[in-house]
Amino acid sequence: MHPGIQRHVQRYFFSLRIAAMVIVAGLIYSALDLWWHGFVVVHDPMRLVRAAAIEDGGARRPMRSFSPGYWATRPTLDGVIRITCRNGMQVARGDVQPGRQTSYTVTRDDCARAQ
Repeated sequence: MHPGIQRHVQRYFFSLRIAAMVIVAGLIYSALDLWWHGFVVVHDPMRLVRAAAIEDGGARRPMRSFSPGYWATRPTLDGVIRITCRNGMQVARGDVQPGRQTSYTVTRDDCARAQ
């Protein structure tokens, strides 16, 4: 291999190693951050939910839909998960606290109208 080409290949090899280390460090930091600060996930397998939020008294923090059937946020206050169904029903489910991992799966009964 020509010496100029060899130096060129080595330079890119080290750049790729540094890039890989930065990516791995970012993944580790993100995982530790979620573990330390907690998270809330609402799973909606039947697509019954129009919106979800964390509520405590007057404070309300909306949850974001990050994938079809999944809503998530980081809890910044103690409260409950407020689910707004597509049919207009609103229900409170699950206690939420900062630093705790919380998940809830929506069932058909959550969005059923009272008879």
